Amino acid sequence: MNIEDRIAEIEGYIIDLRRRFHQNPELSWEEYETSKIISEELDKMKIPYKKECGTAVIATIKGGKPGKALGIRADIDALPIKEETGLEYASKKEGVMHACGHDAHTAILLGTARILNDIKDELVGDVRLVFQPAEEFIQDSGAKYLSQLDSILTLDRIIGLHIWANIDSGKAALREGPIMASADTFDIYIEGKSGHGAQPDQAIDPIVAGSMAVNALQTIVSRENNPLDSQVISITASNSGSSKNIIPQAAHLEGTTRAFNNNVRDNFESQIRRILEGIATITRTKIKLEYHNGTPATINEPESTKLGINIAKEVFKDGFIGDFPLQMGGEDFAKYLVNIPGCFMFLGGAGKAGHFSQHNKSFQIDEAALKLGVEYFVRYALAYLK
Repeated sequence: MNIEDRIAEIEGYIIDLRRRFHQNPELSWEEYETSKIISEELDKMKIPYKKECGTAVIATIKGGKPGKALGIRADIDALPIKEETGLEYASKKEGVMHACGHDAHTAILLGTARILNDIKDELVGDVRLVFQPAEEFIQDSGAKYLSQLDSILTLDRIIGLHIWANIDSGKAALREGPIMASADTFDIYIEGKSGHGAQPDQAIDPIVAGSMAVNALQTIVSRENNPLDSQVISITASNSGSSKNIIPQAAHLEGTTRAFNNNVRDNFESQIRRILEGIATITRTKIKLEYHNGTPATINEPESTKLGINIAKEVFKDGFIGDFPLQMGGEDFAKYLVNIPGCFMFLGGAGKAGHFSQHNKSFQIDEAALKLGVEYFVRYALAYLK
C-alpha cells in the first residue's frame, strides 16, 4: 500500500473531523462530547479502547506479531476564549474555542488510527492511541494522571506533535534535548494590618511587602542561578486594597516560573520561599507561599528523536527545521517523558490566513497540514515496529 495515496483518500475524513471538534470545543475535564465522538470513531474501526481518568480514551492497535509498544498522544481540550475567526465552522459555544490546535491533534490521531488499523498485520508490536484530556490545566493536567497508568508505563516509547501556526504549513521542527520550558505557578498571600494612609506607622503595609517581593524574586534569576540556563520568574497578578487613603489588610500575588533545566525548576520553590521569609521579617508581615507544580521541561530523548528526524526529513523534505528556537511555553507531554523515552514535534500550520500565536482569538491553521501529521505518525510507527 502506498501510504501517501491512502492518506489522500481519507484527507476529507480528517478535515471533517477536525471541523466537527472545532465547532464543539470543551474545556479541560469537560470533554464529554469529544470523548464520545472519539469512541464512536474507534467503534467504527473496531479498535478496542478503554475510558480512563474521566474523559480520556486509550485505544490499542495490536500488531501482527508481538513486539514493542509505541504510544501516540493527542490532547483534546479547548480554551476559555471567544472565537473571532469568522470561519464557517467556528465554535458554537460562546466563550470556548480550540485556539491551540487540539482539535487538529485529535483528528490527526484518528486519521492515523484508520491507516495503522488497515495495516496492523505489518506491525511487530502494538500502537497505543492516547486521547488525553486537560492539557491546558497546568496545575491538574491530564498527563499527570495518564502518565501513571499501567497502559502508559508499559510503553517502550511515546511520540506526539503540536500544530504550530507560527511555522509555515508544509514544514516541521524537531530537535533533541529541551524544546519547551517547565511551567509551574504560585500564589503569595501577604497578611498585614490595615490602617489610615496618613498613619502608616500604625499599620503593617502588605503592599510594601508585595512590592519588595516583586523585585527581590528577580534576583533568583539574575544572581542565584546560572545565567546560561534560560529561566523566568514572572509576577502576573497583584491584588490589594480598594481605597486611596486606607492601607489594606492583605495582598495577593500570583505568578509563574519557567526553565529548560529541570534541576533549576526543582530549586525555584525553596528559593522563593527563602526570599519571602526574609521579606516577612523585614516588613513584619505574615507571608504564605502556595507553589503549584505544573509540568517539567519537555526534553526530547536522543534515540527517539533521531528516528523522528529521519522520518520528518522523509515527510517534509526541505521543509524540515532542525534548529527551531526553544519555546518558553509549557507542554504536559513532558510528564510522559519523565518515565518513557519519546519525542515531540512542532507541525507547521500557517497558511494563507497568516501566522498566529497559540491561544489567540483569531487562531487559524492550514488544514492541508493535517495529512502531513498523519503521515509522520504512520511512518514513525512502521519504522519503529518493524
